[in-house]
Amino acid sequence: MINTYTRCEGAFIGHAIASKYDPSILMALNISQSLVECQKFDGSDILSRYLYLYHTKKCEIGEITKYIYQETLKRNDTQSLISRENFRFDQSIIDEIVKLADQKFEGRTAGCGPAQRSYPLAFCQYIKDDDLFDCTLLEAKLTHNNPIAGQVAGIVNLICRSLINNNDWNDAVNSALATPRLHKDIMEMAFHRNRRFYHDLGTPAAYAPTALNSALYCVSVSDNAAQAIANACDKDKSYCAPIVGILAGARWGIPLETYKDNINDLQLAPLRDIAGRLSAIWKSKNDGPHY
Repeated sequence: MINTYTRCEGAFIGHAIASKYDPSILMALNISQSLVECQKFDGSDILSRYLYLYHTKKCEIGEITKYIYQETLKRNDTQSLISRENFRFDQSIIDEIVKLADQKFEGRTAGCGPAQRSYPLAFCQYIKDDDLFDCTLLEAKLTHNNPIAGQVAGIVNLICRSLINNNDWNDAVNSALATPRLHKDIMEMAFHRNRRFYHDLGTPAAYAPTALNSALYCVSVSDNAAQAIANACDKDKSYCAPIVGILAGARWGIPLETYKDNINDLQLAPLRDIAGRLSAIWKSKNDGPHY
């Protein structure tokens, strides 16, 4: 039986390896820090961290989130040095800006970004099992107005939570895909999963159901995390691979031989630290002590 810390650390390290430590791992660290510090889901706080990350580092956080950043700057009337607090807005203003982004991108906001960044919700016991899916929808809507993005992220997070609860892989996936009122494209993906790498929706690899289908296929047909990540990176380095890293890490953990040549100590330290902090508040029914 794999304990919570191993699964949590595995998801972070798997994500980092598969994404080549791209900005989505920094966003996952942002949401983790918010959960630990606020001891709850606080959408305004989380979004402020995403936007301040871009403000200070100008890293690639996606065109939708960059547009939201530009819109929030318009609403800042300060002439002083901008801090993270300048990117904290009431939910009504966030909703307004996100709808503007959806109009700007003509409704094409069903990407897989939320599925790559929001998995710390699954590893935080402050978010209860029954609230996890709806909480993930709220996190996704901080940037992506299309509900498909949130539903796919919710499925990823439900799978991770099921694994923490010591359900096996197939049961975890089947349970997550049985979530009521999923979009028809997600239901089609569920029907075709494990049959082929992409399903025929005539949509790009960044489309959240397509990325999820590819990720589930890679993890399901592999024997360990290293094999799953290698399969994903062979096919799609940008979209499904980070999700594969998350799910494979949560399923098997990431052994030293898998990451020792793929991630340096400076990158590894914050991942282990946040995994430890999240796991320390987890009162598992089955794991017992984590340390």
